[in-house]
Amino acid sequence: METADCKDAFGEPFRDNGSRTATRPRQLMNRRYFLRNAGLLLLANRLVSGTSTASDQPDRLRIAAGKGREFLAGLIDPALNLLPEYRGASVCWLFHDNYLAAKVLQQSHPDLANRIHRAIQSFSVAKSGKMEILFGEAERPLPFRHPELVEVRRVGSKIVKTEIATDRELTGWAEYADLLLLAAIALVGTQATEASQRFEQALAMWDGMGLKDRVAVKTERCAVYKLALALVAAHRLNKRPAEGGAITERLLAQQSENGGWVTDYTAAGEPVGLANVETTSLAVLALETP
Repeated sequence: METADCKDAFGEPFRDNGSRTATRPRQLMNRRYFLRNAGLLLLANRLVSGTSTASDQPDRLRIAAGKGREFLAGLIDPALNLLPEYRGASVCWLFHDNYLAAKVLQQSHPDLANRIHRAIQSFSVAKSGKMEILFGEAERPLPFRHPELVEVRRVGSKIVKTEIATDRELTGWAEYADLLLLAAIALVGTQATEASQRFEQALAMWDGMGLKDRVAVKTERCAVYKLALALVAAHRLNKRPAEGGAITERLLAQQSENGGWVTDYTAAGEPVGLANVETTSLAVLALETP
């Protein structure tokens, strides 16, 4: 029978006589060599790929958070030592904007964070009663109470405002994703079961693009800061929800080129509004949460 010169997978010639009997020992050796090396190559690729993915993700989060921090640092008003609500705004919010900014800038810009903190104190405003829940500093976190927006002082063309919690209890708060998540964080140390229930209630509002609570349904817009709160709450409750990756990606996708995060976005992911202090601060906090 006529034979033909062939080559194995590594380009080495071998003889094939049709029945493959004459060169069977060499073929088996080549086949085993090929399979062994192919298997090792595949395993190596998987390990490298897995390592790359695991290391790349934290890098992405750090870079995004770093840009957010620089956005915040670049907004400081040197006359007030406060950040305006957004670039060019005449209003500076003590709570929650500057309180949150001081927290997230403490590690990277400690001098700036301390200046902001002292500026807040200079206006004799020490609390709001809600956002301090994130740092265990709320004196009376629950029940939630109706907020009131207060003008603290006018300084030239600038207006300093803050949010405070009144004594009037808020009803129907379970319809809002942000309050459910804050409640979960507030309860985690004392009522773990209820904390988990509140967290799951909030995540049930996730539709693949945003947390569709009462406000989102009414306005047809999703709030970026609620994505951030979901990630913070998941960490505080030591949970790894299936939705976590998608929520993280959506949060990253909403970052502006200037490094800040805008307030809202549409169902198509289009940003609505301007990059602002509160949303950016919460996004940075979420991305830097291990």
